[in-house]
Amino acid sequence: MTAVELEHCREAAIKAGSLFEFTSRYLPADRFEEYLALYALVQTIHLISNAHVDESVMWAKLKWWNEELAAEPGSVSRHPVLRALWVTGARAKFDKAAMQGLVSGAVERIDMAPDSDENDMFERLARLGSATIELELALDDAAIDGQSMKYLGAASGVFDVLSSFGKDKQLEFDRIPLSILAGLNLNAKQLEQQPGELEQVIAQLAGLGQDWFSEGMSGLNSLKKNRAGKHLQLRWAMENRCLKNIRKNAAGYLEAGNRYGPADAWFAWRYLRGLN
Repeated sequence: MTAVELEHCREAAIKAGSLFEFTSRYLPADRFEEYLALYALVQTIHLISNAHVDESVMWAKLKWWNEELAAEPGSVSRHPVLRALWVTGARAKFDKAAMQGLVSGAVERIDMAPDSDENDMFERLARLGSATIELELALDDAAIDGQSMKYLGAASGVFDVLSSFGKDKQLEFDRIPLSILAGLNLNAKQLEQQPGELEQVIAQLAGLGQDWFSEGMSGLNSLKKNRAGKHLQLRWAMENRCLKNIRKNAAGYLEAGNRYGPADAWFAWRYLRGLN
Protein backbone atom coordinates (compact mmCIF):
# COMPACT_ATOMS: atom_id res chain seq x y z
CA MET A 1 0.00 0.00 0.00
CA THR A 2 0.96 3.60 -0.40
CA ALA A 3 1.07 5.73 2.74
CA VAL A 4 -2.27 7.31 1.74
CA GLU A 5 -3.99 3.95 1.31
CA LEU A 6 -2.52 2.56 4.51
CA GLU A 7 -3.58 5.56 6.59
CA HIS A 8 -7.07 5.58 5.06
CA CYS A 9 -7.54 1.87 5.84
CA ARG A 10 -6.22 2.28 9.39
CA GLU A 11 -8.68 5.10 10.10
CA ALA A 12 -11.59 3.07 8.70
CA ALA A 13 -10.82 -0.34 10.20
CA ILE A 14 -8.92 0.19 13.44
CA LYS A 15 -11.36 2.12 15.58
CA ALA A 16 -10.31 2.70 19.20
CA GLY A 17 -11.81 0.00 21.39
CA SER A 18 -13.07 -2.07 18.46
CA LEU A 19 -12.65 -5.82 18.29
CA PHE A 20 -10.55 -5.62 15.12
CA GLU A 21 -8.20 -3.17 16.82
CA PHE A 22 -7.57 -5.97 19.32
CA THR A 23 -7.50 -9.02 17.02
CA SER A 24 -5.38 -7.33 14.34
CA ARG A 25 -2.45 -7.39 16.77
CA TYR A 26 -2.32 -11.17 16.35
CA LEU A 27 -2.18 -11.16 12.54
CA PRO A 28 1.04 -12.31 10.83
CA ALA A 29 2.97 -9.30 9.55
CA ASP A 30 2.83 -10.56 5.96
CA ARG A 31 -1.00 -10.81 6.05
CA PHE A 32 -1.79 -7.65 8.00
CA GLU A 33 -2.45 -5.37 5.02
CA GLU A 34 -4.85 -7.84 3.38
CA TYR A 35 -7.01 -8.05 6.49
CA LEU A 36 -6.72 -4.32 7.07
CA ALA A 37 -8.06 -3.61 3.57
CA LEU A 38 -10.92 -6.09 4.03
CA TYR A 39 -12.06 -4.67 7.36
CA ALA A 40 -11.69 -1.12 6.04
CA LEU A 41 -14.13 -2.06 3.27
CA VAL A 42 -16.53 -3.72 5.72
CA GLN A 43 -16.53 -0.75 8.11
CA THR A 44 -16.74 1.90 5.39
CA ILE A 45 -19.89 0.39 3.92
CA HIS A 46 -21.38 -0.57 7.29
CA LEU A 47 -21.07 2.97 8.64
CA ILE A 48 -23.10 4.41 5.75
CA SER A 49 -26.28 2.85 7.15
CA ASN A 50 -25.49 4.22 10.63
CA ALA A 51 -24.71 7.77 9.57
CA HIS A 52 -26.85 10.66 10.82
CA VAL A 53 -27.63 11.98 7.33
CA ASP A 54 -30.64 12.15 5.04
CA GLU A 55 -31.62 8.78 3.59
CA SER A 56 -31.18 10.11 0.06
CA VAL A 57 -27.50 10.64 0.86
CA MET A 58 -27.22 7.08 2.16
CA TRP A 59 -28.83 5.68 -0.99
CA ALA A 60 -26.54 7.73 -3.22
CA LYS A 61 -23.45 6.51 -1.36
CA LEU A 62 -24.53 2.88 -1.47
CA LYS A 63 -25.35 3.11 -5.18
CA TRP A 64 -21.87 4.56 -5.76
CA TRP A 65 -20.23 1.77 -3.77
CA ASN A 66 -22.22 -0.90 -5.58
CA GLU A 67 -20.97 0.48 -8.90
CA GLU A 68 -17.40 0.77 -7.60
CA LEU A 69 -17.37 -2.87 -6.50
CA ALA A 70 -18.50 -3.94 -9.97
CA ALA A 71 -15.94 -1.75 -11.79
CA GLU A 72 -12.45 -2.61 -13.01
CA PRO A 73 -10.55 -3.08 -9.71
CA GLY A 74 -7.07 -2.12 -10.94
CA SER A 75 -7.93 1.42 -11.98
CA VAL A 76 -5.96 4.17 -10.19
CA SER A 77 -9.18 6.17 -9.92
CA ARG A 78 -10.74 3.71 -7.50
CA HIS A 79 -11.44 4.52 -3.84
CA PRO A 80 -8.34 4.17 -1.58
CA VAL A 81 -9.83 1.10 0.12
CA LEU A 82 -10.43 -0.60 -3.23
CA ARG A 83 -6.92 0.26 -4.38
CA ALA A 84 -5.62 -1.24 -1.13
CA LEU A 85 -7.59 -4.43 -1.78
CA TRP A 86 -6.10 -4.58 -5.27
CA VAL A 87 -2.45 -3.96 -4.44
CA THR A 88 -2.47 -6.43 -1.51
CA GLY A 89 -3.91 -9.15 -3.73
CA ALA A 90 -7.02 -9.50 -1.58
CA ARG A 91 -9.35 -8.22 -4.31
CA ALA A 92 -8.43 -11.10 -6.63
CA LYS A 93 -9.75 -13.57 -4.04
CA PHE A 94 -13.17 -11.94 -3.74
CA ASP A 95 -16.23 -12.57 -5.85
CA LYS A 96 -17.99 -9.36 -6.89
CA ALA A 97 -21.34 -10.65 -5.64
CA ALA A 98 -19.83 -11.42 -2.23
CA MET A 99 -18.51 -7.87 -1.88
CA GLN A 100 -21.79 -6.41 -3.08
CA GLY A 101 -23.41 -8.43 -0.29
CA LEU A 102 -21.99 -5.79 2.07
CA VAL A 103 -23.98 -3.14 0.19
CA SER A 104 -27.11 -5.30 0.28
CA GLY A 105 -26.66 -5.63 4.03
CA ALA A 106 -26.39 -1.86 4.45
CA VAL A 107 -29.56 -1.42 2.40
CA GLU A 108 -31.35 -3.92 4.62
CA ARG A 109 -30.24 -2.04 7.74
CA ILE A 110 -31.69 1.22 6.39
CA ASP A 111 -35.01 -0.40 5.47
CA MET A 112 -35.09 -2.58 8.58
CA ALA A 113 -38.35 -3.07 10.45
CA PRO A 114 -38.20 -4.50 13.98
CA ASP A 115 -38.07 -8.29 14.04
CA SER A 116 -41.25 -9.94 15.26
CA ASP A 117 -39.40 -12.53 17.36
CA GLU A 118 -36.06 -14.25 17.97
CA ASN A 119 -36.49 -16.51 14.92
CA ASP A 120 -36.90 -13.53 12.60
CA MET A 121 -33.91 -11.90 14.26
CA PHE A 122 -31.86 -15.05 13.69
CA GLU A 123 -32.66 -15.17 9.98
CA ARG A 124 -31.90 -11.48 9.46
CA LEU A 125 -28.66 -11.50 11.44
CA ALA A 126 -27.56 -14.72 9.73
CA ARG A 127 -27.78 -12.93 6.38
CA LEU A 128 -26.01 -9.81 7.58
CA GLY A 129 -23.31 -11.52 9.62
CA SER A 130 -22.48 -14.07 6.93
CA ALA A 131 -21.38 -11.42 4.42
CA THR A 132 -18.15 -10.53 6.25
CA ILE A 133 -17.48 -14.16 7.19
CA GLU A 134 -17.77 -15.20 3.53
CA LEU A 135 -15.20 -12.60 2.48
CA GLU A 136 -12.74 -13.52 5.22
CA LEU A 137 -13.07 -17.20 4.33
CA ALA A 138 -12.21 -16.29 0.73
CA LEU A 139 -9.22 -14.32 1.96
CA ASP A 140 -7.96 -17.48 3.70
CA ASP A 141 -8.98 -19.80 0.82
CA ALA A 142 -11.18 -21.60 3.35
CA ALA A 143 -14.79 -22.76 3.57
CA ILE A 144 -17.41 -23.86 6.10
CA ASP A 145 -20.81 -25.52 5.70
CA GLY A 146 -23.90 -23.38 5.21
CA GLN A 147 -25.62 -24.27 8.48
CA SER A 148 -22.59 -23.36 10.59
CA MET A 149 -22.28 -20.16 8.56
CA LYS A 150 -25.84 -19.20 9.49
CA TYR A 151 -25.36 -19.77 13.21
CA LEU A 152 -21.98 -18.03 13.35
CA GLY A 153 -23.25 -15.16 11.20
CA ALA A 154 -26.25 -14.68 13.50
CA ALA A 155 -24.06 -14.86 16.61
CA SER A 156 -21.68 -12.26 15.18
CA GLY A 157 -24.75 -10.19 14.33
CA VAL A 158 -25.87 -10.26 17.98
CA PHE A 159 -22.40 -9.07 19.00
CA ASP A 160 -22.78 -6.20 16.51
CA VAL A 161 -26.23 -5.33 17.87
CA LEU A 162 -24.99 -5.26 21.45
CA SER A 163 -21.99 -3.18 20.44
CA SER A 164 -24.47 -0.41 19.60
CA PHE A 165 -25.51 -0.31 23.27
CA GLY A 166 -22.03 0.27 24.68
CA LYS A 167 -20.90 3.55 26.14
CA ASP A 168 -20.64 6.45 23.64
CA LYS A 169 -22.36 4.44 20.91
CA GLN A 170 -25.68 4.84 19.19
CA LEU A 171 -28.53 3.18 21.05
CA GLU A 172 -30.45 1.13 18.48
CA PHE A 173 -33.57 0.15 20.40
CA ASP A 174 -35.43 -0.60 17.18
CA ARG A 175 -33.19 -3.65 16.71
CA ILE A 176 -34.80 -5.45 19.66
CA PRO A 177 -37.38 -8.13 18.65
CA LEU A 178 -40.97 -7.10 19.34
CA SER A 179 -41.62 -10.35 21.22
CA ILE A 180 -39.00 -9.41 23.82
CA LEU A 181 -40.54 -5.95 24.25
CA ALA A 182 -44.01 -7.48 24.49
CA GLY A 183 -42.81 -9.78 27.26
CA LEU A 184 -41.85 -6.68 29.25
CA ASN A 185 -45.05 -4.82 28.27
CA LEU A 186 -42.88 -1.97 26.91
CA ASN A 187 -42.18 -0.31 23.60
CA ALA A 188 -38.68 0.66 22.43
CA LYS A 189 -39.05 4.26 23.62
CA GLN A 190 -40.17 3.22 27.10
CA LEU A 191 -37.28 0.75 27.35
CA GLU A 192 -34.82 3.65 27.06
CA GLN A 193 -36.20 4.99 30.34
CA GLN A 194 -36.02 1.65 32.17
CA PRO A 195 -32.34 0.81 32.93
CA GLY A 196 -33.19 -2.33 34.88
CA GLU A 197 -35.34 -3.72 32.09
CA LEU A 198 -32.71 -2.81 29.50
CA GLU A 199 -30.11 -4.79 31.44
CA GLN A 200 -32.43 -7.78 31.32
CA VAL A 201 -32.87 -7.41 27.54
CA ILE A 202 -29.12 -7.05 26.98
CA ALA A 203 -28.44 -10.20 29.01
CA GLN A 204 -31.15 -12.08 27.10
CA LEU A 205 -29.70 -11.08 23.71
CA ALA A 206 -26.20 -12.03 24.85
CA GLY A 207 -27.54 -15.45 25.85
CA LEU A 208 -29.07 -15.90 22.39
CA GLY A 209 -25.73 -15.04 20.81
CA GLN A 210 -23.93 -17.56 22.99
CA ASP A 211 -26.44 -20.27 22.08
CA TRP A 212 -25.96 -19.55 18.38
CA PHE A 213 -22.18 -19.57 18.74
CA SER A 214 -22.44 -22.94 20.47
CA GLU A 215 -24.53 -24.36 17.63
CA GLY A 216 -22.24 -22.90 14.97
CA MET A 217 -19.01 -24.10 16.55
CA SER A 218 -20.50 -27.55 17.18
CA GLY A 219 -21.35 -27.88 13.49
CA LEU A 220 -17.99 -26.47 12.49
CA ASN A 221 -16.09 -29.02 14.55
CA SER A 222 -18.20 -31.98 13.42
CA LEU A 223 -17.32 -31.78 9.72
CA LYS A 224 -13.78 -32.37 8.49
CA LYS A 225 -14.35 -30.27 5.37
CA ASN A 226 -14.82 -27.14 7.49
CA ARG A 227 -11.81 -24.83 7.65
CA ALA A 228 -11.43 -21.26 8.83
CA GLY A 229 -8.39 -19.03 9.23
CA LYS A 230 -6.89 -18.34 12.64
CA HIS A 231 -7.96 -14.69 12.71
CA LEU A 232 -11.58 -15.56 11.97
CA GLN A 233 -11.57 -18.25 14.66
CA LEU A 234 -10.05 -15.80 17.14
CA ARG A 235 -12.69 -13.22 16.23
CA TRP A 236 -15.47 -15.71 16.93
CA ALA A 237 -13.84 -16.75 20.21
CA MET A 238 -13.50 -13.13 21.34
CA GLU A 239 -17.08 -12.27 20.35
CA ASN A 240 -18.34 -15.27 22.30
CA ARG A 241 -16.17 -14.29 25.28
CA CYS A 242 -17.57 -10.76 25.18
CA LEU A 243 -21.15 -12.06 25.02
CA LYS A 244 -20.46 -14.23 28.07
CA ASN A 245 -19.16 -11.20 29.99
CA ILE A 246 -22.11 -9.06 28.91
CA ARG A 247 -24.56 -11.75 30.03
CA LYS A 248 -22.89 -11.92 33.45
CA ASN A 249 -22.75 -8.14 33.96
CA ALA A 250 -25.10 -6.28 31.65
CA ALA A 251 -25.14 -3.23 33.91
CA GLY A 252 -21.35 -2.92 33.79
CA TYR A 253 -21.38 -3.27 30.02
CA LEU A 254 -23.97 -0.53 29.59
CA GLU A 255 -21.83 1.72 31.77
CA ALA A 256 -18.43 1.07 30.23
CA GLY A 257 -18.86 -0.82 26.95
CA ASN A 258 -16.25 -3.32 25.75
CA ARG A 259 -12.72 -2.89 27.07
CA TYR A 260 -9.94 -5.26 26.06
CA GLY A 261 -7.16 -5.71 28.61
CA PRO A 262 -4.46 -8.11 29.81
CA ALA A 263 -6.93 -10.92 30.55
CA ASP A 264 -8.17 -10.76 26.95
CA ALA A 265 -4.60 -10.76 25.64
CA TRP A 266 -3.81 -13.84 27.73
CA PHE A 267 -6.98 -15.55 26.48
CA ALA A 268 -6.13 -14.74 22.84
CA TRP A 269 -2.55 -15.99 23.20
CA ARG A 270 -3.66 -19.28 24.76
CA TYR A 271 -6.46 -19.71 22.22
CA LEU A 272 -4.15 -19.24 19.23
CA ARG A 273 -1.60 -21.60 20.73
CA GLY A 274 -4.33 -24.20 20.94
CA LEU A 275 -4.98 -23.85 17.19
CA ASN A 276 -1.40 -24.77 16.27
